[in-house]
Amino acid sequence: MLTTIASPIDTGQRIEPGPWLFDPWQLFGALLSMPWVSLIVAAIIAIAVTVSPRWRARSESRARLTPASSGGVFARYAPEHRVLGLVAISVIVLFVAENLITRYALNLYDVVSWWRYATPVFTAGAGVAVLLSLIVTRGSRPAERPVVSPRRTWLSFSSRIGSAGAAVALLALTATTVLAGLASSNIDGGPYVFLEIDVPNETIDPIRPWFYGWAYGVPVLICTAALVAVSVAALHANAARPFLRPETVLTEQRERRDIATGVTRLAISSALLALAGAWRFIAEAGSVGGLTIEGDGRSDSYDAVWRYGEIAAVGGWLAPGLEIAAFVLLLLVTAQLCPPGYDVERTDDAETSADRETVR
Repeated sequence: MLTTIASPIDTGQRIEPGPWLFDPWQLFGALLSMPWVSLIVAAIIAIAVTVSPRWRARSESRARLTPASSGGVFARYAPEHRVLGLVAISVIVLFVAENLITRYALNLYDVVSWWRYATPVFTAGAGVAVLLSLIVTRGSRPAERPVVSPRRTWLSFSSRIGSAGAAVALLALTATTVLAGLASSNIDGGPYVFLEIDVPNETIDPIRPWFYGWAYGVPVLICTAALVAVSVAALHANAARPFLRPETVLTEQRERRDIATGVTRLAISSALLALAGAWRFIAEAGSVGGLTIEGDGRSDSYDAVWRYGEIAAVGGWLAPGLEIAAFVLLLLVTAQLCPPGYDVERTDDAETSADRETVR
C-alpha cells in the first residue's frame, strides 16, 4: 500500500501549506522562529526590568541591611545564588547552541531528534538537583541559637503568582505532549512521529507529515516529572532548614524567597522553551492544506486540512512569545550570580578584620 509521507525528498508529491500561513507577517514570524532573535528581544526587556524603580528600590533595601542582621547570612546563601545563575546560563547556552547546530550544522533527516524538546527541561532539572544537594550538604548547618518558628513547607517562601505560573506552564506542556501523542500515529510498528490527515472523498492514503508524537513526547514527560520532583524537594529543603540566629531571621527569609523565586523561574522558563518548540512543530505539521501528485505529464491536486490546523497555527504564532518570556525569566535568574548587598558584607568583613589587626 502506498503511504504518503511529508518529507524533503522530491517524489512528485507536493504537500501544500494551508492558506492561513500566507500572511504579511510571515517574514516577521520566520525571524522570531530563530532562538537568538528571541534572546536579543528578551535581553532588552530584562535590562528594562532591572533598571526599573521597583527593582532598584529592592536592591537598595538589601544594601541597607545592618551587619548584625546579615552577618554570615550572605556567605551561607551565596553559593546557592551562584548555582541558580549558572544553571540559567546553562539553559540559555545549551538551548541556543542546540538549535543553531541542529539547524545549520547537522543533517537530521529521518532522525527522531527528541532531545530538541527535552534539553531545556533536562538542563533545568539537573541544575536544580545540584542546588538541592548544595542546600542539603552545605546550606543546612545547625542553628547557632535555636529559633522557634512555625512549620515550613515547600510553599512557605514561594510566591503565589510564581507557583501558579509554574503550575500553568508545566500543565500546559504536559497536556500538549499527551494530546499530541494521542493524535500521532506510526507506520508498521515504527515510532509515533506522524500525523494522519485524511484526504476527503478520495481513495488515496492519508497524508502523514512528521509530528510531535510520543517518540518526542515521552522523553519530555520523563524530564518534566523529574523537574517537578527535584524542584519540590529543593523548595522544601530551602524552607525547612533552621535559621542561624533570631536576629538573622528576616534577612534569611528574604534570601530563601530569592532562592525559591529562582527555582520557580527555572521551572517556568524551561517548560516554556519546550512548549514553544512543541507548538512550532505541531503548527508545521498542521499547516498542511493539500497534496499535489505529479506524473505522466499531469498534475492532480487534493485538498486535505487537519481539523485542528487553525488552532495549531495560532500556537505556532504564540511560540515566539513563550520563548521570549522564558529567556526574560532566565536572564533575571542570572542576576543572582551577584545579588545586591553581597559586596556590602564583604566590605564589613574587611573592616572588621582591619579593626582586629589594629587592636593587635
